Amino acid sequence: MAKTEARDLHDIQSYAPLKHIAFIMDGNGRWAKKRLLTRSAGHRAGVAKIHEIIDCAFEDYGIYAASLFCFSTENWNRPEQEISTLFSLLKEFFKKEIDYFMEKGTQVRVLGELDDPRIPADIMETIHEATEKTKNNDRHVFNVLFNYGGRADILHATKMIAKEVQEGKLKPEDITDDLFKMYLYTKELSDIDLLVRTSGEERISNCFLYQLAYTELLFKDVYWPGFSKKDLASCLEAYTHRNRRFGAIKE
Repeated sequence: MAKTEARDLHDIQSYAPLKHIAFIMDGNGRWAKKRLLTRSAGHRAGVAKIHEIIDCAFEDYGIYAASLFCFSTENWNRPEQEISTLFSLLKEFFKKEIDYFMEKGTQVRVLGELDDPRIPADIMETIHEATEKTKNNDRHVFNVLFNYGGRADILHATKMIAKEVQEGKLKPEDITDDLFKMYLYTKELSDIDLLVRTSGEERISNCFLYQLAYTELLFKDVYWPGFSKKDLASCLEAYTHRNRRFGAIKE
């Protein structure tokens, strides 16, 4: 799709502007299996796809924030070798893409339980380097959900608020929706406007449970490594036809 067409598509979102898009990048293993490849090859192909889709979202459609569900709190149940591969790919991705993020003015954030002792030190060092180097960028936000779970996010926020109430820093009546959001990993970011899950599975798998209250959901029957700019365009086109009412009545 030409950039002029992309801008036109973005313009017609004025009724329900899309600021924050999230992806559950599902299907790497099944994509590889269909091609008689290893699961590791599928994950590598999935990571390679990220740059293309995020660049298109940012540059062609002017989307401010993109969140990618990369490693969940439940993914520790996978085979050790697969976890090691995922971690290595994450490290490679940041090393390779950091210059791109700096060039595009993109702030990198990694959301999740980063104090987990199971996360290798070299991975934490890579995460720290990427987030520190890009922390002053303000054109776009790129969120990596790593060791993340929606329930864990809510529990973490609840414990922090309870501690501040216990210490007398907050009163129960101070707790509002806006305040609660500031204790979530997403903090000041707006809620997700559109969540896209690939592979044909139709569930959210513990992703952004609080933040998805009024999110539009789209499930694409294509594995993540095969997800294309054309697929993204079709998702955004479908989004522009959604009637987002947020509980109100709109004619």
